[in-house]
Amino acid sequence: MAFDTQITDLVGGAIDQTACDQWAADACKEIINQLPEKLKAKCAAATELDNSPLVMDMDGVGEILFVTRLSADSGGYQIPCREIPSSFGGLAEDSTDLNYYGTVTDPVYWIDGNNSDAATLYVKPTLTSAQKAYVHHISYPTVNVSDVSTIANFPDEAEYLVVLYVAIKQLHQYMNSKKSDLPTFAPPARPIRASQTAFSSYTSGLSETDPGIFSLNAVVPTVPSLSATSVSFSQAAPTFTKPVVSPDFAQVNTYIDTNEDVELASAKLQEISAQLNEYSSNIQNEQVEFNKESVEYQAQLQISIQNAQFDNQEDARKLQKYQTEVSTYQANINKEVQQYSTKLSQYQLELSTSYQAWAKTESDNISVYQADTATYQAEVATKVQEFTQNLQKHSTDYQWYQGQYAQLKADYVAGLAALKGT
Repeated sequence: MAFDTQITDLVGGAIDQTACDQWAADACKEIINQLPEKLKAKCAAATELDNSPLVMDMDGVGEILFVTRLSADSGGYQIPCREIPSSFGGLAEDSTDLNYYGTVTDPVYWIDGNNSDAATLYVKPTLTSAQKAYVHHISYPTVNVSDVSTIANFPDEAEYLVVLYVAIKQLHQYMNSKKSDLPTFAPPARPIRASQTAFSSYTSGLSETDPGIFSLNAVVPTVPSLSATSVSFSQAAPTFTKPVVSPDFAQVNTYIDTNEDVELASAKLQEISAQLNEYSSNIQNEQVEFNKESVEYQAQLQISIQNAQFDNQEDARKLQKYQTEVSTYQANINKEVQQYSTKLSQYQLELSTSYQAWAKTESDNISVYQADTATYQAEVATKVQEFTQNLQKHSTDYQWYQGQYAQLKADYVAGLAALKGT
């Protein structure tokens, strides 16, 4: 069974192929460095040096186990090389030095780490094509987890630890991805209530404006001054008393534009309408009473005139003129009352129609907003439920990764300890 299949079985999901290959190589290196000597020997390779590569670049080379050099005679057997400190490498060719001088029967090697690129291994005496050196060192393997189920130059009994190591790293990657991929809650857009239209915009185009409080423009005629012959009677001159009304339209605007309370505004408008109706009725009643008094007054005036004895025609002319003025005064009052009543009725009708249109629009907007709000609440509840489910699944997955990670880590540590004999 290929390593990737074993790893997938342990982590329960797809693996990162490139990362797993690197983790496998890292695992081999970590495990090899902790193996006992008898197992490290299974991880060794030999690099040949001759007079062409006089030295060995140690970059990427594992631990040096030992170095050998071919003998100078025809036997061609390998002679172990002594390792000397790099600080005494310069004495390896000094024949007068008895400790560090290298000979064909007692060759030496050292590793110089002062090179800026990498450490370098030197062997002395100088190598030839016939007298080669062999550097026996640890070789760190590379692994393609999808292609192999065994690792060359690696102990078979340690291969399962590579699988555990890679599975641990893959689980760690899963957990990192989970931490950065937490589910997010995206609430739906909140419903927006249509802005309220001012009631004044519905009344700005009325054909009739508020006529206001009734005012009387007709002027009461002045009683003429007569000569010694007097015309007198007990009937008082007719008077027109204006009724009083104070409709509170300002309160209606407050209810509508400030408080946005359609019900209170509607009730207030009904109250004002009733006041205006009563006001109009009072004006009509006062007009009837005035006309009645005027008729009686003129009748009494006429009788008094006929009964009076005039000294001259000037008094008669004054009385006739006064009678005409009284008739005109009565006619003007009737005309003004009729004009005002017509304007007031038209204004009441248009105001009521405008209010009904405004109230219907606002009521429809409120109904739409309430329906949108109900839909919004349902969508929020659905999204909260989805988010909670996703978060629970995310948490469950993360907890499983944690548990599996801890178990595999324990197995790895225990297995490595067993191989080390500890």
